[in-house]
Amino acid sequence: MKLAQTDAPSAVALANEWTQKGGGHLAKACHGFALAADFKFELASPILADAAKGAEVKFDNRAARFWAQAGNAAIAAGRMDVALESLDRALAGALLDNAERAECEIDRARALVALDRNSEAEAALTTARSLSPENSVAWLLSATLSRRVNKLSDALAYIQTSAALAPRDPSVALEAGNIAIAAGDESTARKQWEQVLAIAPNSRQAASANTQLAALGMKPTPPEQDQSR
Repeated sequence: MKLAQTDAPSAVALANEWTQKGGGHLAKACHGFALAADFKFELASPILADAAKGAEVKFDNRAARFWAQAGNAAIAAGRMDVALESLDRALAGALLDNAERAECEIDRARALVALDRNSEAEAALTTARSLSPENSVAWLLSATLSRRVNKLSDALAYIQTSAALAPRDPSVALEAGNIAIAAGDESTARKQWEQVLAIAPNSRQAASANTQLAALGMKPTPPEQDQSR
């Protein structure tokens, strides 16, 4: 698993060799992890599910984590129904701590939104916020979903909490701008999108912010120099 973070293809080969030599569910877990690190999510998801099943047979408490990983990989592969099944199995027992359960609920919400099951996604995010109120992503996704279903007052409250938890996250600033423009506040939207450019000028969020600014006929203001350096 450590190798997968620096050389995913080699980790895939090593884990596959271990699997062939009878490494069991732990070898499969490493194989799936390495495949996911190599962005081969379609292959990773079923292997991680097999690892989870094997862990259950062995009464290995890591089974829930393997199900969670399988669900996450399935989302990346675009298999939302499969993801929900895996994530539900991860949550079925009491083996995950609150932070891990919150991450599972966040992934469930992503899958549910993709399936156009927004009310269920809202419920999943409510649970995630309750389990892990310090998780800025739960608040960010809650804000995004609320904006999309035109609950702008909720969206504003959620994005303010997310910004307090992650003040330097360009995704939060981008969404704050999106919420502001949806509410008709162009001045705040511009400020938030320019903040994205200041925080992470070469990011995909910055590309989105520039597109939004261009749509308003605005040229982004050059970010101020950081005087703390």
